[in-house]
Amino acid sequence: MNPLPELTPMLKQLRLSGILDSLDARNREAIDAKLAYPEFLALLIQDEVARREQIPGTRRLISLNRPLVCAGESFVSSVSSYLDCP
Repeated sequence: MNPLPELTPMLKQLRLSGILDSLDARNREAIDAKLAYPEFLALLIQDEVARREQIPGTRRLISLNRPLVCAGESFVSSVSSYLDCP
């Protein structure tokens, strides 16, 4: 549950929609620990930084799972043989 639904479009516009994933948990944590606003904001930003650091590795793994589509005649023969295309 998003505590402030009006944040969703603004976070997406700023390309910070990943914050939405941890907002509820971090909000509850901030309330329980009586964190100051800057501490709460720092937690959200740390989560976003960690999420973005994971993205390049995730994208690489996804791209490795895609089949290579080759058209042998469109490659230079040395590249075609390197890629083991027909």
